[in-house]
Amino acid sequence: MAVNSTAPDGVFAALRVRDYRIYWSTGLVSNIGSAMQGVALDWFVLTRTHSGTALGWVVGLQFAPVLLFGLWGGVVADRYDRRTLLLWTQALYAAQALLLTVMVVLGHAPLWLLYVLSFALGCVFTVENPARLSFVTELVGKALIPKAAGLNILSLNAARLIGPAVAGVLIGAIGTGWVFAINALSFGAVLAGLAFIRPRPKETPAAARPPWTGAGAEGLRYVAARPELVGVFTTFGLVATFAVNFPTTLTLFAGRVFDVGSRGLGFMNTALAVGTVAGTIAATRGVSPRVRTVVIGAVLFGGFEALAALMPSYPAFLALLLPAGFTLMTLNTAVSAFVQSEVSDAMRGRVMAVYTVVSMGGSPVGGPVIGWISQHAGVRWGLATGAVIAVVAAVTVALWLTRTSPSALAPAASPISRSAAAGRPASPTATTPTAHRHPTSTEGTPHD
Repeated sequence: MAVNSTAPDGVFAALRVRDYRIYWSTGLVSNIGSAMQGVALDWFVLTRTHSGTALGWVVGLQFAPVLLFGLWGGVVADRYDRRTLLLWTQALYAAQALLLTVMVVLGHAPLWLLYVLSFALGCVFTVENPARLSFVTELVGKALIPKAAGLNILSLNAARLIGPAVAGVLIGAIGTGWVFAINALSFGAVLAGLAFIRPRPKETPAAARPPWTGAGAEGLRYVAARPELVGVFTTFGLVATFAVNFPTTLTLFAGRVFDVGSRGLGFMNTALAVGTVAGTIAATRGVSPRVRTVVIGAVLFGGFEALAALMPSYPAFLALLLPAGFTLMTLNTAVSAFVQSEVSDAMRGRVMAVYTVVSMGGSPVGGPVIGWISQHAGVRWGLATGAVIAVVAAVTVALWLTRTSPSALAPAASPISRSAAAGRPASPTATTPTAHRHPTSTEGTPHD
């Protein structure tokens, strides 16, 4: 397999690598299926329970394993062949979607079993996400990691552009159960693509594999020693936990505020996805992801989300979802590329596991909290609460970095100057999460 040693210009430069092109295109098919299932599951739970709290728990339980076992998942990704891990995890994803299909079509889908399946999905994701993020490096090489990172997020957001709109129509036409079936079939594309991929052998020999004991904590220590990573992870973690709960908030806006049904919910997700696709392309064009971009992106995203919460009409709400999606993906892509540019190859799986925990591990807290606020104080308050937390988090981190690491917020810091300021060689890398799950996110998520 040929791997580029230099980084060609252009957003789509990584697609020149054959194996990554196969991986990305088959992952897009699967991401569309996952996006469809995400909307269908949210709508199924809401129409069955009429409870924002129950909806929040279904979403939150998908991320609970990330919080509990996320660091361990990174150790697995660093110890074993990532392609083999992806084959197993994609097959397990398909099995979960197939079981959902059978339950719903046969009319036997108790809420407790939906909770169990959501938790099980999160367990698979705990291993799959760091393995997937690290696997990209084996396909494209270090020089193209920033481009591949942006394309991974673009795949997810393109899926969110297509999948929810299709799901909104199909839910009414064939029912939620058969939407789950379509998602189960979509995993076949990823499995077929992985079968044709031959990545480079892992550079870490078996004797150098990290031990089971203490290896996860080593990833935390690696991050804690770098103030810029701490600031980025803190900002992104709080935004992801409380401000990016669109499976809960958009579903409640569609059902309770604007009364637009499943089709209207699909258009909401599509509007958000249009903004995220544009934001991802704009961010991927950047050559030097910076902490400054992360802070500004979080402030702007929180501001647009707060304005959306105030919109009195459905069209006005849709219009605000466009810039909200754009700024969210500017933030998301900048975080992903910046973090992976700071990671050594030997620590990549474990640090990306920390990334996964930070970006999605808070959802078991944020989902139920925002769902509870929406249920008792009103849906608009639920959305606005997350927006305020995003802005406060970004401003607080900016003030902290101004005192502890002033160069972190410099407006034009290049990778070379940033590395020199930190006293270490410049790194040619940069990266992100996903090929198949949703983060809403953030990059990848078990639910998407």
